[in-house]
Formats: sequence, C-alpha cells, structure tokens
Amino acid sequence: MHGKRFYKGLYGTNTIEFAKGLIHVHPFGEIGKRHQGQVKLHAHNNFLQIFLVQHGQTEFHYASEKVRVNGPAFLVVPKNIEHGFQHLTDVSGWIINLSDTVLEHMLQREADVIFGMEEIHIVSVSPEEPATTEVFDTMQKCVDEYNSQFPGRLLMLQYLVGQMLVQLYRISLGGKQAFFSSSNISKVYFRRFQQLMRAADTYKKTVEDYAHDLFISTGHLSRICRSVAGQSPKDILIDYFITKAQLALSDVESNIADVSYTLGFDDPAYFARLFKKKTGLTPLEFRKKIGVTQK
Repeated sequence: MHGKRFYKGLYGTNTIEFAKGLIHVHPFGEIGKRHQGQVKLHAHNNFLQIFLVQHGQTEFHYASEKVRVNGPAFLVVPKNIEHGFQHLTDVSGWIINLSDTVLEHMLQREADVIFGMEEIHIVSVSPEEPATTEVFDTMQKCVDEYNSQFPGRLLMLQYLVGQMLVQLYRISLGGKQAFFSSSNISKVYFRRFQQLMRAADTYKKTVEDYAHDLFISTGHLSRICRSVAGQSPKDILIDYFITKAQLALSDVESNIADVSYTLGFDDPAYFARLFKKKTGLTPLEFRKKIGVTQK
C-alpha cells in the first residue's frame, strides 16, 4: 500500500500564494499538458479544490474509482482526499483553490456549509438543473474577478467565494450529484481535533492536551494526523495559528506584539521566528507587503 503523496501547492509543487489568504486560480488543462495528460493520485492538506471543466473530457480518479467527466461540469475535492486525472481530450477550464483555514474563519457561524464541502462532488452542468448553471456562473465570476485588477477586487472575491460555497452546499442537500463518502474513524477523530483546536483558539494548548480531550494517546493522535493530513499534530497547530496571525496582522488596529499574545504565544520573538519560518517573511515584512503600517 502506497503512502499518500501530499503537495502544499498545486500538483508537483509545494508553494501557493492565495489572494488575501483565500483564493488562488490556475488553468486546469495546463498541468495535465505538462504531464502527458496524466495527473497521478495525490492530495493537498491545506486547501479545497474546485475544478471547472468548461470543455473536453477527463477521467477523474479517486481511490479505486474512475469517473468520466464531460464539460461543462465541476468537481469539488476536499483537502486530504487523494485524487487524480487522466485527460481523454484537450481540456479547458480552471482550478479554484480555497484556503481551508480562511474558509472556516469566514463561515464559522455556518459550520454546516463547511461540513458540506467534506465530500467529493461531481456535478454536470445542465439547463434542466438551474442550480448547477447558477453555481457554475458564480465560479466563472470568481475566475474573472481573480484575473482582473478592478477596484475592490479582494472584497468582491470574498463575496463571490461565500456565495459559491452556499450554492454548492444547497446543491449537495439536493443529492442529485454523484459523490463518494470519505468518512472513517480516523477522519472523525481528525475533524474533532480541528474543532477542539478552533474552540481553544490559543497556541498554549499542547498536543498532549488535545489527545487527552479526545481520550486517545498522543501517539494515536499523531498517527491519525499523519494518515489523514500528512502532518504531525504540532505542524497542524502551527499552520492554523500562523494563518490566524496573518488575518490578525491585516487589521491596521493590531500591534504585532498584541497579536502574538492574543494567539497564545508568550514570547513575541519566538512568534516572529515561527512566522518567518512558515511564511518566509517576518510579521513586519508581511504587513508591509499587504500595505498595513505598523502601529
């Protein structure tokens, strides 16, 4: 049995830059062309993907399943789910990559919407199903806005992403699309770990504390996280709180030291070192990059 192949960026890469920490868009067929039409099984542990197939035919691979998809159609692939493609013709479309942590922050009062994105969805776009054409149009608007330089672009992207997720969730409730359940006991524990992490909302809480709350050993929690997400529990915690820090640092009213203390880091210098290790920038450099002046 092979281990999961994880990428933190697009297929074959480990870097990705999200606009406002939220969304990244890339042409769909381009990656397949670089790999002779084949994208091997892999997973991403830090973002959800939506594939817009505008034209062409591809075969979607999931575990032992192979599903032929004809454009126009779209697929929703949650993080940590192995997937791949074999393009059967030239394929045109887009990949919309959505940062998981920021999505959960956006929709923290609408948890069901996020949970609705935890299954694979394969949806053919048809005039007979108006809901599918509506969400497909919203996806295209996301792509157009991402590729534009219009005033208020980032605010509009947040609005369109929220609209798209709600539309997808409502379609999933209808149960008309093909989907594959990915639930198992490890994923149940992993989701509970994530819920506890968000509820605690402080870096002070240790991996041992989370394992105790889950009534499992730290070794068991580590095996679950590595199996589901390809990361240790500690790395998952660090990624979560560094993303939270990026959101907090984008607020002009926040002081860097205050952000550090609020998130549970006792030492602002340690926070700054960890932030740079994960992002490549110091907190001050990050603020300058996004146009926020240090208080």
